[in-house]
Parts: sequence; C-alpha cells; structure tokens
Amino acid sequence: MNFTLRKTRFVVVALVLAVALVQLFGGGAAARSNHESRLQGTWRVQVHPRNCQTGAPLPPFASLLSFARGGTLTELNSSPAFLPGQRSPGLGVWSRTHGNGYKAVADAFVLFDSPVTPPGFKRGVQRLMWDIEVHGDQIAIEASSQFYDTNGNPLVATCASAVGTRFEDEKDED
Repeated sequence: MNFTLRKTRFVVVALVLAVALVQLFGGGAAARSNHESRLQGTWRVQVHPRNCQTGAPLPPFASLLSFARGGTLTELNSSPAFLPGQRSPGLGVWSRTHGNGYKAVADAFVLFDSPVTPPGFKRGVQRLMWDIEVHGDQIAIEASSQFYDTNGNPLVATCASAVGTRFEDEKDED
C-alpha cells in the first residue's frame, strides 16, 4: 500500500512539473507567435511617397518606426526632401483598429524653412497618419501627412505607401 501511495505521489508530482514546463517553455513559443502578429516593436520600413493628386511616384526612402507598449511611437526617416537637421524625429500614438489592423499618428517639427520653394518646407509641424496591417514579421502601411506652419495653418499634404520588416536581433552567439 505504501508503494502505491508513493507511486501515485510521484505521478502527480511528475504531471505538475510537466504542466509547469509546458507552460514555461510552450508559453514562450505562444508569446513569441503572439509577438509576431503584433505591432509592438521596431520596424525597418521602405517608404514610397507619391503625389496625392496624380499618384506620380517620388524618391523612396528608409524609415525606422518603433511602437512601444502602451501605445506610443517614435519615427525617424531618411527622406531626401528634408535638409540635414531640418526635421525632428516624429513622436506619436498608435492603437489597434481590428484583427491585424492598426492606426497611428505622429508629429515632427520642421525646424527651419527650406531655402528654395517649391518643393521646400516651411517651419512648423508635419503630422503623419498611418493605416497599418501586420502580417507576422511584415507590415504594410498606407500613409498621409499634412504640413502646418507655426500658426497651425495647413500648407501641403503628402501621400505614401510603405512596407517593412520587424527589426530583430540576429541572435548571434559571441
């Protein structure tokens, strides 16, 4: 009888440990899979601007977008349309709209006028608005932006589409 009781205890302990291990390691895989379908994280993005009225393409450029837990975002871009130091990083917010869909809005300061217009920019603010679809480690973005002068008057609007991949550590072992 004593042997049967010990055997039963051993089986119960083994099952509890097995469940704990599955949750610990299997839960990590589920969390990773869930992570891959979420916007949260940093993304390398290739932006393809276009004329909003005609659809004519403009020179593409790279951007980094970082979506933080809690709904804040940071945006940096390498657009050749801006002079060095003319535009600040964009800061903003994001939220889920449905399933894999998100929306985001960010503002960046245009710190000084371009010396030549057009297509120059006036000192003020650029407001960026994005509709984002996440598919694993890939995103697709439809974007528009509105430029405002320092008094809040609208100046010019821009349009773009973009695609990106999640920025991840290469997981190299040193």
